[in-house]
Amino acid sequence: MVRDDLDQWVYAFKNNEVPDEFSAPGIGALKEKFDYLRMDEGERRRFDKHIDYARSEWGMIEDARQDGLEEGLAKGREEERGILIKSLYDNGMAIETIATSVGLAEPAIRQLLDNMSDS
Repeated sequence: MVRDDLDQWVYAFKNNEVPDEFSAPGIGALKEKFDYLRMDEGERRRFDKHIDYARSEWGMIEDARQDGLEEGLAKGREEERGILIKSLYDNGMAIETIATSVGLAEPAIRQLLDNMSDS
C-alpha cells in the first residue's frame, strides 16, 4: 500500500517503475530515468541525438538573447549620453568642455548634436 511520498519512492525502486499518479518531490526525474533505461540502443541513440540538438538550439537562442540584451543596453547608454551632451550644450557648456568631460572628440560631439537637432 502506497500512503506517502516515502512509500512512492520505495515502490519505485522495488518495481523499477513510477506510476503516473505518483507525485513525490523529485520522482518525475526517476520516472524519466527508468523510461530512458527501458529504451533499446537505437531508441537511446535517437533520443540522445534529439536532446543534444535541443540543447544546441537552446544555447543558440540564449546566446542571441544575451547579444540582443547587451546591444540594447549599449544603445540605451548611448542615447542617455546623447541626452546628457545635448543638455550640457543647451545649458551653455562649451563643446570643448563637454568633449573633455564625456571622453569624446569634439567632431563626434558636434555630429551627435547635429543628429539630435535633425530628429
